[in-house]
Amino acid sequence: MDERFEQPERESRGASGQPDTTSRSESGRAPERERLLRETQMEIDRMKAAAMEEIKSSTAAYIQMQVQQACAMAEAQTRARIFMEEQEKTARSKEQSRQFSRLGLVLFAFMGVAFAAQLVLIVITMLVGLVGGLDVDFENQTVQIVISAISMYGVAFPVAALLMRLIPKQGRPGGESWSAMKLTACFVICIGIGFVGILLSQFVDALFPAGGDGVQPEDMMTGVGMLLNIAMVVFAAPIVEELLYRKMLIDRIAAYGDGVSVVVSGLLFGLAHGNFSQFFYAFGLGALFAYVYIKTGHIGYTIGCHMFFNLIGGVFTVELNKGLMEVRDPAGMVARLEQIFGVDLGPVVPLVCNALLTLYLVMSVVCAVGGLVILISRRKEIVFRPGEKPMVWGRRFSAVVLNPGVILYLLLCAGLFWMSSLA
Repeated sequence: MDERFEQPERESRGASGQPDTTSRSESGRAPERERLLRETQMEIDRMKAAAMEEIKSSTAAYIQMQVQQACAMAEAQTRARIFMEEQEKTARSKEQSRQFSRLGLVLFAFMGVAFAAQLVLIVITMLVGLVGGLDVDFENQTVQIVISAISMYGVAFPVAALLMRLIPKQGRPGGESWSAMKLTACFVICIGIGFVGILLSQFVDALFPAGGDGVQPEDMMTGVGMLLNIAMVVFAAPIVEELLYRKMLIDRIAAYGDGVSVVVSGLLFGLAHGNFSQFFYAFGLGALFAYVYIKTGHIGYTIGCHMFFNLIGGVFTVELNKGLMEVRDPAGMVARLEQIFGVDLGPVVPLVCNALLTLYLVMSVVCAVGGLVILISRRKEIVFRPGEKPMVWGRRFSAVVLNPGVILYLLLCAGLFWMSSLA
């Protein structure tokens, strides 16, 4: 046999010449060891995968728990914030309602004291007349105007001013400086508001006729002398009304917003006149004057505009109506012109007065149209600030109206409207 083929067989035998069984058993156990290693590695991989899944699951659960806790905390904070905001809004609304109630009580006291003072003055005048043997005609318009002026401007207004000092101020008006052109535009709007207000009053009177003879407040002034009319209508009324319904009132509600101040001031001022003949234009003028004051902080602007308006609408037109009705007033405008020129103007007075009244009507129409044009062209400049303590949306009406002071004032004004409808 070839030696090359015998060599492996000799190598496979041991030293004793027997076959090597150890290497054969080891070679037989190698596949088993590899299988065990593979299974062990697979078990390790499985355990690693299970551990990773458990870690992932635990992490997800932890994250979910943290998210839930964060959401719960955020929800709790949101609810707490909403609750605090509601509490703050409720407290603010209550304080604003108390403020309006105080103001309503002061205005109620102003009108109540004026009525009481009128009664006292009438009684005193009657007693003085009885003692002195004087016959006082209380149906005389001059006597009525004097008693009303003394009671309202001399007695009631000082009382109201003292009571207003007890109410804390809320905010302050702006400090804008208006040019003469802007004030002139304001006066044009005043005349237009007066004209539109009178038209609305006549429309309401046509729908709901008064139960009496329909005596208009301005008709009462035809029996009053021109000087007294100027003193009361041009000077006393604008000064007192602007101080009370603009400066004193708005200084105590300016923090609630410009819009609230304008509407409240105009509405309370219009209601104070106690009749539909004056309500609409008084409301419009009151709102306009309130806007002027809330923007400028100068009460002199509104007093000046009010004086000019009353001079034209309350003195000039009254004197023209006197001339048209041929009412001779020794201290009137016609009598003074006759004294100056030394002529009798009696025959031409009705014609001149009619022409001037027509001119005044045309001017009123022009001012109404011009005022509307001004408002439209300048609408972007009309800005209402929200105020430092703005009123809560949805609670404005209840805060302004539904309080004891304002309710008493409204009831008193309603009584005046009812009495004027019977006059």
